[in-house]
Amino acid sequence: MLLQRKQIQSQNRKEQKEEQEAEANAVYSTNTVEEDVEHATGTQDQKLLYLHKYLDGGARTFTIHLMHKLSQSVVYRVRNRTEPKLHDFGYGLSYKNISDKDASKMDNSVIVIFKENFLHVLESLKNPTLVIHGEVDISKKSIPCIKDLKIITIRKTLQKYLKEEYGLDSIFKFLPFHPYPIILNLDLERKGAVSISRISFEKNIDMIVKANKLLDNPVKIYGRGRRLYVHFTFRQLTNILSRAKYVVDLSVYKNDGGGMNYTFLEAIHNRCALILHRKWLEFEPEYCDFKEGYNCYAVDSPKELAELIKSDTDTTQVVSNAHKLLQRHIDVLWSDIF
Repeated sequence: MLLQRKQIQSQNRKEQKEEQEAEANAVYSTNTVEEDVEHATGTQDQKLLYLHKYLDGGARTFTIHLMHKLSQSVVYRVRNRTEPKLHDFGYGLSYKNISDKDASKMDNSVIVIFKENFLHVLESLKNPTLVIHGEVDISKKSIPCIKDLKIITIRKTLQKYLKEEYGLDSIFKFLPFHPYPIILNLDLERKGAVSISRISFEKNIDMIVKANKLLDNPVKIYGRGRRLYVHFTFRQLTNILSRAKYVVDLSVYKNDGGGMNYTFLEAIHNRCALILHRKWLEFEPEYCDFKEGYNCYAVDSPKELAELIKSDTDTTQVVSNAHKLLQRHIDVLWSDIF
C-alpha cells in the first residue's frame, strides 16, 4: 500500500505500546473453559469459537455485534495453549486463548470465523455451526469436513456461490447489528470523507490515495494494515463519523458483493452517505441491496471519486433511503444458531 515508511514505523510503535498495555490490563481467571463460559453467559450450552489468526476486519466486527446481540461477553480463540486470562476484545468484551485440545471439548459451538489452517480444530468439534464470511474462507480442501454442518452465510451472493461451486446448502442471515448510541448534531455541517475499513488489496485503498492527490480536503484513512488494525470503540467511531459527509468503501470481492458489510452499516447508522465501488453493485436486484443514486453513490476511478467529493452534493435523500436497510440488521434473529 502507498503508506510512507515513517507512518508505518509510527504505527508499529503505537501497536507495540497497545499490545503491552493490553497485556498489563489482562484479567486473569483460574476457571476452566467451561466455567468461564458459564460465568460469562450464564449457560454452558453456547460457545463462540474464533478460528482465525488475526483479530481484525469484518469478522472481528461481526463477532462484536453478535456478542452484544446474544449477551455474550467472551469469545474463544484457538492458539498454542490455554491461558488463565481474558484479553480485551474491545467494546466491553473479552476473548480467551485456548488450545486446540480444549477447543475440541466444546459442544454446541458456533465458529464465528474460520480459516483453513484451523481445519484440524474444526474436524475435532462435535457438530458446530459455521459462519462463512467470504469465498476465501474455504476451498475444496475443507468441503468434506463442512458439507454436513449447519452453515450460515451473510450475503445472498455468497450463499449462491457456495451452492453453485461446491453444492453447499447454507442459511442466509442478515448481519447482526448492535445499535449503539451515536452523535447526531443537526446544526453541524458534515464535511469531507473518511475510510474506516482495513487496508488490504480488495479494499482498493490505492484508489483513495490517488484521489487524495486531486483533493484539497483529502479522504481521511483510519484503517491500518492487517497487523496494525485499528480497534475503535463505539464512541470513537461515532466521533469520527458524526462529522463526515461520506464514508468511502471501495471493496470488491471475487464471487461476492451486492449486500452488506460492517463499514456500510456503521456509515448508515451514523447518517453518512456511502461511496461504493461500482463493481459492488453489479448483481441482480435480488442479490443487491444498493442502487446508485438511490441509497449510495458509486465510482470506479480515482478521478470520479475526487469529483464526487468536490461536488458538494446534497446527500439527504440518499442517506434517508440507505437508513431503511438498517432495521432488519437490528431485528434479525441469531439466537437460533446454537
